[in-house]
Amino acid sequence: MTDTAILEIVELDDGEVVLRSSESEDEPLVSIRFSEDALEMLKDSRFDIAREMIDHALTRSRLWEGGDPADEDDQPSSTVH
Repeated sequence: MTDTAILEIVELDDGEVVLRSSESEDEPLVSIRFSEDALEMLKDSRFDIAREMIDHALTRSRLWEGGDPADEDDQPSSTVH
């Protein structure tokens, strides 16, 4: 048995896309909910867009390699308004 968490990205019945542990029914680690306008524009690609957003967040935070969040201070902000 390992300490590796198995995560899954799923779309819930209400259209919300979440990242959660596959072994737990706890609160999701990440949730993405699109507005009605965004859903209309994205149509069938909404799950792919949400998956890319989650992938980018995990990669940037370096959670997948056990990175130290303090190291992120050296990275430029990527906030989009």
